[in-house]
Amino acid sequence: MSVSNQWQRWTCAAAAAVLAFGLSSCDAAFTATGAGVPKELSASQPAGPQAQQIADIVARRMKEQDLTSAVYGVWRGGELIASGAVGGSPVGVPATADMQVRIGQPMEPMLSTVLLQLDGEGVLDQDEPIAKWLPDFPRAGQITPRMLASSTSGISDYVTNPNFEKQFYADPIAGFTSEQLLALANERPPLFEPGKSFAYAHSDLVVLGEVLEKATGKPLGELLQTRVLDPLGMRASKVVLTPQLNEPFLHGYTNERGVFEDSSFWNPTAFRHSGNMNTTVADVATWVRALADGKVLSKEQHQAMMAPSTAGLGSLTKDKFFAYGVAHAGDWIFMNPAYGGYHGVVYYDTVSKTLVVAYVTLGPTSDANVDNALPLGKEIATMLVPDRPPQV
Repeated sequence: MSVSNQWQRWTCAAAAAVLAFGLSSCDAAFTATGAGVPKELSASQPAGPQAQQIADIVARRMKEQDLTSAVYGVWRGGELIASGAVGGSPVGVPATADMQVRIGQPMEPMLSTVLLQLDGEGVLDQDEPIAKWLPDFPRAGQITPRMLASSTSGISDYVTNPNFEKQFYADPIAGFTSEQLLALANERPPLFEPGKSFAYAHSDLVVLGEVLEKATGKPLGELLQTRVLDPLGMRASKVVLTPQLNEPFLHGYTNERGVFEDSSFWNPTAFRHSGNMNTTVADVATWVRALADGKVLSKEQHQAMMAPSTAGLGSLTKDKFFAYGVAHAGDWIFMNPAYGGYHGVVYYDTVSKTLVVAYVTLGPTSDANVDNALPLGKEIATMLVPDRPPQV
């Protein structure tokens, strides 16, 4: 396994749909559920043929990919079709469906949601240069919050910086400040002039998070809690700035440093503002449905968020694009978080309202250079929507 390849894959992970479009943001270099399961995933578990088919897919993929554990949930509209937990967490202890995981990329459109809210309230203008809040940031007079939300700023992605890789793998528990991450981002030249193309970069989210904090005088965790998590009743979700995980949690396992190890407490601030949140499968499902329906935005704001506003930049089109932290592929919304042994997938069909959410953890011989949740997620989504399967 190549450590460099692993970091390069993570850089693309949040927008892997984009990779399927012929782009690369990296070019610049199963115990069924039981006690302790949340209300939505408890008591009367679905036992129909689709639930069994889904369980079979997860079990088979677990074996084929040598995965340690998996938690998953599948819905159509408000109906729970299947849920479950597979494997051990920790090894030898049955996993349960209510276990917390590191959310990863689904956090990103939360920042965009807050941005649009604040723009509508007149607190900030998403098209005003960020020099107002970060005057010393390179090209601050040309970069806007809207560009940051859609990865069109041209800022180099710090994750592909070899110095970041070296620092993180030397001590993955230590963590990073925003200042450290931005310094790493600015060690390399920008990829293009602001607003002129597209290249997914975690750096954009770090900067956007800082802008939101400075514009409101509040930490990002508080902004997301009061504006997204609390209104949607996502009580199992919380932004964290330490390796903290509350019980029960799905233990992360990985082999990416050359040994098979428990990576549960690797510090998530390595992906500060773009994934440093703990959550559950049920809460991710709540968020994705709310995102797709625009529950915490006005109708106009939601339409703007879901519109193909970046079409024409790079190879993005009106059918396959990434904007405001959301990857679109036809009728499907797609996410594939990956961090420290936690690999995830979200597929949401905006027509049938079919939703697949799964998080898995690696085993000793798993390939850390691919998102190991993708095959099971795509197979489930294809089974449920065979006439329009996801093209990601």
